[in-house]
Amino acid sequence: MRSSPRHSAISLSVAAIALALFAPGAARAKLTKFVVDPARSQSPTLFPLQLPTFGGHSFAGVGQYEKIVGTASGEVNPNDPKNAVMVDLGIAPRNANGNVEYSFDFYILKPIDLSKGAHKVMYEPPNRGNKTWANLARFTGSTNDPGSQTDATILDNNFFLPRGYTLVFSGWDQAAGPPTAASEVAFVTTIDLSKTTPKNADGSPVTGPGYDYIVTGGATFTLTYAAASTTEDFNAGLNVANLAISGGANSPKMMSLNLRITNNLYANDIVGSYETYSHGLGRFE
Repeated sequence: MRSSPRHSAISLSVAAIALALFAPGAARAKLTKFVVDPARSQSPTLFPLQLPTFGGHSFAGVGQYEKIVGTASGEVNPNDPKNAVMVDLGIAPRNANGNVEYSFDFYILKPIDLSKGAHKVMYEPPNRGNKTWANLARFTGSTNDPGSQTDATILDNNFFLPRGYTLVFSGWDQAAGPPTAASEVAFVTTIDLSKTTPKNADGSPVTGPGYDYIVTGGATFTLTYAAASTTEDFNAGLNVANLAISGGANSPKMMSLNLRITNNLYANDIVGSYETYSHGLGRFE
């Protein structure tokens, strides 16, 4: 197993944070700043010279929508027992209030006249920064910037919008990468945990065992983090040269496998039994 730097001290439930926009104080992670980006928003409410989103399309009984995009900042109390599940939070850098700071992108679509809305919120934490709600909501076009859709047929066929739902997306997954100019233009919803990186008492980086769930058909695989060590103790499993599966009459039920692991230090053949469970999963010994 490889050792990896723990860059994100907080694995935040930003669902609670985003909903704090509508229910302040509901979570111990509190928002401290809420900045709307006029260049990426279409909000006549906040910016009177702007036009509604969806090209001005009006939904029957609901009216027009507006798009509010920006960045929210917050802080979390590392001494609150409810936050103890956040890895290494206790040794993360703290601000003058003794709290750990973070920030994340948000993307909101809401009826301009909320009195005509459903008074309900569809919230999604995007997958690696990309919005996936369209798979459930009968929506096509730019899923990361749904406000750019102007086709009346597509809009009226959507599940949420004609019913007056407010749609909220907020960054939570560091796998989306840090916020950049390119990610902002593409409306990728990110989270910034640069201020949460924990360190040991001597200032050295905190490292520990790393786990990657690998699903790939390629010959190589790139880690989602930078390995802290490539010494002999950790390097044995970096490259799989040959993999042969045998003994399974009906794939994917495997009874045994032969695995050859090679690296720049030595080659080692490993032969073991594979105990199968359901769905082709099992245990290698």
